[in-house]
Amino acid sequence: MAAREQTRPLRLTELRALPASSLSRLLAEEKARWLSLLHWDFTPSAELVTRYVSMQALDGFVLLDDGDPVGYIYWVMEDHKGLIGDLYVRDAWRSPANENMLLGAALGQLRRYPWIRRVEAQLMQLAMRSSQVAPVGLRPYIYSRHFMLASTVGIEGRRPVHPEPEIRLENWSMRWLDGSSQLIGSVYAGHVDSEINDQYNSDQGARRFLQNIVQYPGCGYFSQPASWVALDRRGRVVGLSLASKVAAQVGHIAQLCLAPELQGGGVGYEMLRRSLAALASEGCGEVSLTVTASNERAIRLYERFGFRAIYHFEALVWESFWI
Repeated sequence: MAAREQTRPLRLTELRALPASSLSRLLAEEKARWLSLLHWDFTPSAELVTRYVSMQALDGFVLLDDGDPVGYIYWVMEDHKGLIGDLYVRDAWRSPANENMLLGAALGQLRRYPWIRRVEAQLMQLAMRSSQVAPVGLRPYIYSRHFMLASTVGIEGRRPVHPEPEIRLENWSMRWLDGSSQLIGSVYAGHVDSEINDQYNSDQGARRFLQNIVQYPGCGYFSQPASWVALDRRGRVVGLSLASKVAAQVGHIAQLCLAPELQGGGVGYEMLRRSLAALASEGCGEVSLTVTASNERAIRLYERFGFRAIYHFEALVWESFWI
């Protein structure tokens, strides 16, 4: 739906200035869009937004039309960077101008903090094209990404691959957190995904990334039975497949990585097969994942399991953006 013609100027106000109840129509529309477009139940995330707004504990702005919230943005700060958690503008008001207004307000606020050196955003519901993203004249680095979806029908008939004898697969446990963090830090060194999310650049950052998947509903409700680690003969984590449920009958692969020396040997295939089979046994008829468009090797593996890109979006990164 195209944005309607505005007869009066919209205005911005801080999220903290509004009662959480005023966001109900805005969040209801966003939930419906996530479900119809991505088969994803956004309810847990919307409830977190409502809870933190009610506590006046969420940094962000709301776009108002005659007092009615028609768009919002929020962010969190982590060490040296700001992370934009969400941006959504209701269909009737959605336009590059209004989306850039919210982005510009957020970046303007973050620029006030001298310790912030970087801003990251992966905004699944951003409607404007990447060429139109220029809040207050600040152009981001742009990385194309795919949202892929596959049916689990027939997954039980997929041929298992037996890893080499020195590799064993076990269900995820928090005792593998440190080893998995080290794996991510090593696998993603110099990888494009470490440019998108700089948590991949250190063991400590990777640990926070994994804790977010396991403990918080941003990537759905974590499924321990559908999550696997690969261990070598010395007990080191050399592979990882983490899964969650994002709707009653929809799963999500939140992370899949494998040590370079094992890639192409069937371990990644088998971890993904087991994750998909476990999600199917939990009632999931579909499973989604996201992948950077330039990661052709991973995409080929996903396509073997029937994953197809149903949506395209961009990861946005502003570096040294205060200059």
